[in-house]
Amino acid sequence: MTREIREVKTEKEKKDFIMLPFELYKNDPHWVPPLISEMKRIINGSGSLLFQSGPYALFNAYENGKVVGRIAVGIDEKMNRLRNKTEGYITLFESINSKEVAFSLLDTAQNWLKERNMTKMVGPVSPTNGDDYRGMLVENFEDPPVIYTTYNPPYYVDFFKEYGFEPEHTFVAFKYDLKRLPLDESIRVIEYAKKRYNFYTRKADYSKIPDEARILQKILERSLIPLEYDYLIPPTEEEMLTLAKDLVKFIPAEFVQLAFSGESPVGFAVAMPDYNQVLKRLNGRLFPLGWLKFLWYKNKINKARVFLLFVIPEFQSKGVPAALFIELLRYAREKGYVFAEGSTININNTKMCREAEGVGGVLYKKFVIFKKEIV
Repeated sequence: MTREIREVKTEKEKKDFIMLPFELYKNDPHWVPPLISEMKRIINGSGSLLFQSGPYALFNAYENGKVVGRIAVGIDEKMNRLRNKTEGYITLFESINSKEVAFSLLDTAQNWLKERNMTKMVGPVSPTNGDDYRGMLVENFEDPPVIYTTYNPPYYVDFFKEYGFEPEHTFVAFKYDLKRLPLDESIRVIEYAKKRYNFYTRKADYSKIPDEARILQKILERSLIPLEYDYLIPPTEEEMLTLAKDLVKFIPAEFVQLAFSGESPVGFAVAMPDYNQVLKRLNGRLFPLGWLKFLWYKNKINKARVFLLFVIPEFQSKGVPAALFIELLRYAREKGYVFAEGSTININNTKMCREAEGVGGVLYKKFVIFKKEIV
């Protein structure tokens, strides 16, 4: 058997990189095909703030000419400067159930980073430097993934542990049964908190997207803490505006809730319909018939994911996180949604985990970003 690790350069190699999961997961009922067009934008750099932040490389593993694994490796130079670190990342890892293939890919990534004087390798991280596909699923492979959450076979976890990785960040997901959730009681509690601590919530104003984007960016700057986001830095105003323009195409204004105390913004939360329920039917393609399927099935979505919730420190213990979350769940239930997921939360962020449980959440999944010293 001939095995080869090849850096992705040609269009054929890019296609192999993108299409490998379609072969690996073709018999897995839980896997959701990503949009091929979106993945092209990511690996070419235009759709990834992470790849724009420093050098990166993509590698494919081949056996007898057939692609059997892939990995992306890079350096977030902006983060390293701000955090005074010398670490690199890996992302978009996929492999057949072969330790030899997986270790060959990980060796390649480690050597690439070592040549550039990095001392630690972390991952898998989000390929966009966002919240999408962050970490590796390590618990609960039975429930299907909701939009932009990680799904992988259990043997990936074994590969990483055997290679010498250790957990650096553990993130959790909470599930909510909107049919049984006692929202009315929670709403009474948060209305009391709003009066006591003098804050209010409102939905985003999509007629003023630049202004709203600046508000979100300022909240992020004041909310991110090293404990949870040691590898993540707030986007610039320009980056936030770009993200906002993309998100508003797919998210109702009611799924973006902001909190204010007087004129001062103190928090925000964002949810998204679970488009995985639609993507599952598209097989990665919007054309020629994908758009018709998308338009047909998007109105049948009955799940949502709350994927962003940030509150400035002064208001984190005043009911603001719960109020924002409840507003999102209330709108979801009014629209006929039956399920919501709140994810992902750093397990060490005990305050936020308690808030999630306090409004009826049940912890049901775990994801891990691993770390390894480069030797």
